[in-house]
Amino acid sequence: MLKCKITKIGGGGFGQIYEALDLLKNEHVALKLESTKQAKQVLKMEVTVLRRLQGKDHVCRFIGGGTLDEFHYLAMTLQGKNLAELRRAQSKQCFSLSTTLRLGEQILEAIQNIHMIGFLHRDIKPSNFSMGRLPTNCRKVYMLDFGLARKYTTAQGEVRAARPQAGFRGTVRYASVNAHKNREMGRHDDLWSLFYMLVEFLTGQLPWRKIKDKESVGQMKEKYDH
Repeated sequence: MLKCKITKIGGGGFGQIYEALDLLKNEHVALKLESTKQAKQVLKMEVTVLRRLQGKDHVCRFIGGGTLDEFHYLAMTLQGKNLAELRRAQSKQCFSLSTTLRLGEQILEAIQNIHMIGFLHRDIKPSNFSMGRLPTNCRKVYMLDFGLARKYTTAQGEVRAARPQAGFRGTVRYASVNAHKNREMGRHDDLWSLFYMLVEFLTGQLPWRKIKDKESVGQMKEKYDH
């Protein structure tokens, strides 16, 4: 039994996230809710990927999921602050080289894990990675939010054929040039987003951070000397 809506800890266009209390185990958990009436349903994909990732490193423990009244829900272990919050909390709004490399290694391992089960994340960004909240895991990075994930392999384990037009997926600041061009994304596009994250961790900002227009950001990335 879950007692929910203790504290709202996040949310966006696809749903809301709460800190809830599992009354059976007396532990605080993260509870994601999505209205059954909204046009774009992403929680089913999230549940699918999270369940497939169980047993791998850098992944929250799946506690439960389903539909109750007018909401789909997903319960998983609660983690600490995300990397976007932690970076902004630094005095110079950036991490040291040592911290950036340590975080980068763990994030790369997390990305490798999702790729190994045949899925792309497609929204790699600092706010989708959190540190553990307990003394036993406070130095471990956890990957979050698989709502935009896509299976890139067939049932035979081969890479699926690319669609002519795929549509934009991701977050403008960290998206690859491929994503900006609405091309089919591959494993390398998740790694481009990781690259942009690491630059921001180390320097505190990306050259296009103040530009809101998606097309302008894409053009700047294409011309930029990486």
